[in-house]
Amino acid sequence: MKKVIIIFILICLSSFAFAEEKTTEMVPKLTAAETIDAPTIVNSEVYPVWGVPCTNYTYYAIYKDGKGREPKYMRIWLNGVWHDMKLLNGDPKSGVTYTYNYIPDSGSSNFYYFEASNGIGKARGSIIDSPDNGPVLFSEKLDNNEIVLLDKNGKEMWSYGTGIDWVEGVAISKDGNYIAAITNFYIYLFSKGSNVPLWKFCQHCEIPSSLISGNMAGIAISADGNYIAADMQGTLYFFSKESNKPKWTRNIESGSIGIDMSDDGNLIAAGTGNADNGKGQKIFLFDKEGNKLGEYKPFHLEYEQTGDFYQPDVTPDGKYIAVSTGCPDRRAYLFSGNGELLFRSKQLTYDSPVHKSAISDDGSLIAYSADHQQGKEILFLYDNKGKNIWSFSSQEDSTARAVSISSDGNYIAAGTSTGHIYLFSKNNNKPLWKFTEFGRFVQFGDVKLNSDGSLLAAGGTTKKIYLFSKSSSKPLWEYQANTWVTKIDFNNEYIVAGTGPREYFFEGESLGPEKIQCNEIIQPEPIENYLSMMGTDIDSLGESIEWEDKGLNKTGGKEAKCGNDMCESQKETFENCPEDCCPSTGCIDDFGEMVEIKESLIKESFEEGKVMKEQLNETTKKDISKNIKKESVMFQFILKVQNNVRLFCTFVYTKVINLFEN
Repeated sequence: MKKVIIIFILICLSSFAFAEEKTTEMVPKLTAAETIDAPTIVNSEVYPVWGVPCTNYTYYAIYKDGKGREPKYMRIWLNGVWHDMKLLNGDPKSGVTYTYNYIPDSGSSNFYYFEASNGIGKARGSIIDSPDNGPVLFSEKLDNNEIVLLDKNGKEMWSYGTGIDWVEGVAISKDGNYIAAITNFYIYLFSKGSNVPLWKFCQHCEIPSSLISGNMAGIAISADGNYIAADMQGTLYFFSKESNKPKWTRNIESGSIGIDMSDDGNLIAAGTGNADNGKGQKIFLFDKEGNKLGEYKPFHLEYEQTGDFYQPDVTPDGKYIAVSTGCPDRRAYLFSGNGELLFRSKQLTYDSPVHKSAISDDGSLIAYSADHQQGKEILFLYDNKGKNIWSFSSQEDSTARAVSISSDGNYIAAGTSTGHIYLFSKNNNKPLWKFTEFGRFVQFGDVKLNSDGSLLAAGGTTKKIYLFSKSSSKPLWEYQANTWVTKIDFNNEYIVAGTGPREYFFEGESLGPEKIQCNEIIQPEPIENYLSMMGTDIDSLGESIEWEDKGLNKTGGKEAKCGNDMCESQKETFENCPEDCCPSTGCIDDFGEMVEIKESLIKESFEEGKVMKEQLNETTKKDISKNIKKESVMFQFILKVQNNVRLFCTFVYTKVINLFEN
């Protein structure tokens, strides 16, 4: 089976930023004496990571001991009770896997961590201060996903079933003739007249019988439908409508959380999440010939990760790009079409992402929605000078994952995780109206205004697509979809929607704690198949990873894949695969660029610092002054060099590295 890169959604400091439920039970840490000469626990988690009750879930952890000592015990703490784990395969020195099976019979959360001892020292996994939570249990199997096209009267034009392969993005051309969609495994192009794809494209065409979790992905289409940009697993693809053969591809380091493009397709913006080796968490800009116009990444040197970039919104003429970030950055941004940073806001939340952006056609007004705390601001309206015009908070809401602005900027809409949709005028933060859908687990994952703001489409966990007019909170009509609606696009005449769980992970329980009678036990694929699909050799867990051979690099008797953003030890080096591996002295920059740092320039400001200093208030300046100085070191004098060649700076190397580490 081909290797499928699967990325699961975690809290702020991970690939995607979502709120995570935690137990209130704090577990005392192991003492220093208890961890002397201890083994290690690696790759500890639950499989599948999400699903429904009455499923046979497997908790697994890999025990390793450098001296090859057998474990005295390997156990799991699950909901307050210790259980011994069962040996699956492997040996202690290279890595041996232990498992424990559990069938939940309610929607209650399940908290767990692992502990092992070699008789001398102890080690733990899946815990920091409190245990991990998993599997995440839903009321939906989410195995009947679909792409749906409706007209503005609510009539179904067609639907296309994607089964277990959930929909990650949808886009409709402004003329309404073409619909593009992306799932975890496929990119599709449809005409409005038929649910038979004009073409489809896949990297890994074999969809597993049980999808473990989703890949970040995004898609955009030009106004006339001639161009389609989409991302799969860190590769940006650019197509013409005539063919599923990409016109070009580019490495964007990590999966995109969203993609948008200008009407003519000449500006493509991709916001990316976190990837290994410090890559990703950037916004990338390209033109339709594949030339990179710019990239940007914030730096927070006190954190390993710096903040995912979420769904960007590009003005039709490509002059402006609005985007926002996750933790720890948590800011609103505006860039020009040539990559110039126009403003960067102060941090807008305490510890949660600024989730989505929506910009008016002329770029004068931008709305940002956020995950926040109960009663705190979840919606912000800015002008293109970086001035916060108003913000909105509600004692009933803490998260807005959906935001839209009309083309003229006169109307703003937001959807929340407590079943509310709000419509505002640009003039103030008092809603024109508020819609409430009642229920245990009611969340709105996407909303979309038409060009003049007279109509608003929305979708969420109610499994419905709604259409509202600006004059009333009573829906004009409701359409029943197969399952949770997570993606919406609207071009005035037609609405396209896609289903899946993307916006709804860890956002409250869709099931209650009541006991469920398990008349049938769902059996996922065997854990061995899952580990193999993840690229792990079950007979030597923790020691080697075998990748699909593409004939690019063969060393050490193992087949390696150069260009997959992973430096595979003993098989790849900086000399034979500089795309993946750092030189022996370490990497300063990792994407075909040389960062030339001179000690005399460290004190100088760079463009971002100037913009920030001009636009932020005095209190904010003081709070971020240290970060400005640090970030200037990373961004000064970036010189473009040949693609796929990593060079690094040796000038004042020791001093700079010490600065970074501090």
